[in-house]
Amino acid sequence: MVKVAQEESVFLEKARELVPKLWERAPETEKIRRIPEATMKELKEAGLISMLRPKQYGGYETNMRTYSDVIVEISKGCASTGWILALCSIRELMVAESFTEKAHQEIFGSGEDVIFAGVYEPRKCIAKKVDGGYLIEEGYWGFCSGSLHANWGYFGMAIVDEEGKLVDQALMTVPFDEMEIIDDWHTLGLRGTGSNSVKMHNVFIPEHRVVSFDEALNGNFQSEHLRNIPLYNTALFPALILSLGLPGLGLVKAALSFFQEFLPNKRAAHIGVEYLKDSPSLHVQLAEAALKIDSAEMHYFRVADELDKWAESGEYMDRPARVKALGDIGFANQLCKEALDILMLASGSGFAYDGHPLQRIFRDFWTLYSHRSLSPSITKENYGRILSGLQSNAMRY
Repeated sequence: MVKVAQEESVFLEKARELVPKLWERAPETEKIRRIPEATMKELKEAGLISMLRPKQYGGYETNMRTYSDVIVEISKGCASTGWILALCSIRELMVAESFTEKAHQEIFGSGEDVIFAGVYEPRKCIAKKVDGGYLIEEGYWGFCSGSLHANWGYFGMAIVDEEGKLVDQALMTVPFDEMEIIDDWHTLGLRGTGSNSVKMHNVFIPEHRVVSFDEALNGNFQSEHLRNIPLYNTALFPALILSLGLPGLGLVKAALSFFQEFLPNKRAAHIGVEYLKDSPSLHVQLAEAALKIDSAEMHYFRVADELDKWAESGEYMDRPARVKALGDIGFANQLCKEALDILMLASGSGFAYDGHPLQRIFRDFWTLYSHRSLSPSITKENYGRILSGLQSNAMRY
């Protein structure tokens, strides 16, 4: 445990060192609608991209708590960078535990830097079973974060029988040079993520690079050569959704720090004090925002710790625990929104000016907050069904 704590400290310190640079580059990142190459180089050199990659393929094989701490820290500097690091890194875990050794050797065997991007739910995918694998006649996936930096993809597809009936949901991994990137990521926030749509046309996927999504969600992984490593027993779906929420926590922490930095000299109006820092109503607002952020952090990190605990036990996280984890994530997302609402109202209207950091934080957070998988209402409803002795409506949880 001491060694694990030391490794976590090293990665977290590397992340902290990058935050000032990321904060300074955030306007450029937003303007060019992608992560600057200097930033990608720094993330690679710090080992942050490969935190969750198996050691035998050049990674660090950390755990979900270390990963979570790092994503939150990086997101304080730049939400788009935090989002890309979160998604590209979590694909390392998903590819490692889902696919066979043969697939891994093909991906990592060349020795080149590997960056993963992908989307598990297609907008459209026409796949045909052929000798030795599948032919993707036509495929289209939206919101592919990291597409501008990736050289390998991780995508979902439907497998149907001759009558067109759904047989299974599958996952495939494919080189990105066999895909086309569509420049359509023109958005309110998280502009720097370059989460463009991607498409395939008549692409052959060999059998060893296709696995059952439903089997993977229930812990029936094809990575037999990694079964003795606890990390690769991590529950796939809660880990993926956690990766989507963590940058939001980093964002609201940054908003709180920014607010506190400028509070001492901020003048008040119409509330009986000269400076806002002397206002009793502000004291209540600030305390409430800080406590909501603390509470959100406890929920997020509890999920990370539970994922690690189950993985280390050798027993795959059961469905009720997975549904509860998603309830924690949705509730944490809600708390972060409530905290940011308080800080935005307390800050006054200065954020309305272009270039104001709080405006970027607000836009980035709302783009993240609206992600369907992070919905507080959906995740709480499904957890409530479990508490009522019913099954979750989202059976894939």
